[in-house]
Amino acid sequence: MNEDADNAPLAHLIGHIGENYADSFGACREVLAAMFELDTPAPEDRAAYDMDFEIYDFGPMQVATCRSPASVLTRGPLTIARTGTNHFHAQVYRTNGFVMSLDGARIPVAAGEVCLLDLSRPVDIRTDGVDNLSIMILRDLLLPMIAEPADVHGLILHNGSEANVTVRMHLEDLLRQAPDLNQREGLEFARVTAGLLAAVIGATREHYVATRTELRRSQFRAMCRHIEQRIGDARLGPTDLIRQFHVTRATLYRMFEPYGGIRKYLLSRRLTGVFRDLSDPDLVNEGVAVLLRRWGFANHTAAGRAFRSAYGITPSQARSLALSLEHINGHDASGVAARSRALKAAEDAFRPSGEMPAHIRAFAG
Repeated sequence: MNEDADNAPLAHLIGHIGENYADSFGACREVLAAMFELDTPAPEDRAAYDMDFEIYDFGPMQVATCRSPASVLTRGPLTIARTGTNHFHAQVYRTNGFVMSLDGARIPVAAGEVCLLDLSRPVDIRTDGVDNLSIMILRDLLLPMIAEPADVHGLILHNGSEANVTVRMHLEDLLRQAPDLNQREGLEFARVTAGLLAAVIGATREHYVATRTELRRSQFRAMCRHIEQRIGDARLGPTDLIRQFHVTRATLYRMFEPYGGIRKYLLSRRLTGVFRDLSDPDLVNEGVAVLLRRWGFANHTAAGRAFRSAYGITPSQARSLALSLEHINGHDASGVAARSRALKAAEDAFRPSGEMPAHIRAFAG
């Protein structure tokens, strides 16, 4: 790729097929033709068939989401030969499950479970309604990392498993970020995704450490996002994270050891939030106790001690300092710099990270 191509946004297709099409079912079949033969449980269902979809091209990987009514999706020998699609496929149905038939067996897949398929092999899928998130990843990208390629077809990552949570959150993250990615970034995401899938499928010996590391890094990023979204909940703690991400307590503690442990990490994120709110002149009329509760502090006395230990002043003194600096700002430009330095000091002291720390990037436990 040249530099212009590297920086170009990902190619994508977003659309709705419905009542404004003369043959909406036929149009939907064309959209899916590279992967499946589309049919409906009964011929009369075709008349009202519609579809909403988004597809993003990451180069050696495509990310898609689709919603449509009850469907029969078949990938038989003729479709395999006709399309020549040489990819692995991973998908999760968000609101409906499905039943897949492969190698003579009928296998139910529940909503939320991640199912992996080898698109060079036949499969039949029947569902009461499609609402899925999926990826197709080029065979040549993933195959060298897998010890047993035969293990892929029909592999289900069950709800409640560590692998399920990690892959499902990774797929959601891919779809969320896709509109803002360029082609160079898309290629890197495809490589990261291949490593993650190889880790949950079962990596070859030479790729084990790298793929297991990617699994842990994806878990760590997902945990940090979960913490930021729920930081105001006083119940958020190690037990919640262990239950949500299906990791052991020892694994959780090792992942956050570089930050002084998971409890200190949570405390630091809350303290940073309180400091910023106390320093915000727009929030001057909100009581200190209200701000502490907003950031998940149930015990205000303990929170005050922790705040003073971190910053050398009490929350009330931080509020007074912010007000003084705001007053000075109207008369002395140095007040702006002083407040900026204070905020930066707080942020630097407890800077959150979405990346696995350098010295545990090879963490494979």
